[in-house]
Amino acid sequence: MGLDMYLIGDKYISEYDHSQQGPDGRSLRVKRPVIDGFEITSYKLDLGYWRKFGPLHDYIVKVFADGVDDCRPIDLDSDDCRRIAAALRDGGLPENDDVVRGCFFGSDEMWDEDRAQSEEHAKLFDKAADFIDAAPWNSVTYVASW
Repeated sequence: MGLDMYLIGDKYISEYDHSQQGPDGRSLRVKRPVIDGFEITSYKLDLGYWRKFGPLHDYIVKVFADGVDDCRPIDLDSDDCRRIAAALRDGGLPENDDVVRGCFFGSDEMWDEDRAQSEEHAKLFDKAADFIDAAPWNSVTYVASW
């Protein structure tokens, strides 16, 4: 058991191809992919995963969930993702002494290892921001559980 942290992308599949227009000038209606006889309306994408990275979790909860840590999904827009990336790069995450403690949240040693990989973590949030910006229906959610 412990803190599992997920960055999840949702890619909406439109029933219209907006790059093509019919004779009436409207976007062409297209057939969505089908699984088990049902149309797919979106794909869930794994954009990132962390295990017991307490400082990152604490930052996201404090800044984007008003400090309420109740394991509910936290929707992030592209600016939010870029802000998290900047915090990772610039040392903007809470210091170890200021992070929630306990066996579920990791340890100073684990957090120091994660901080050493901050640039790699920041790149995931940058890619998530680009994913959101790529299409108006794309969305990103941070989800944690323990």
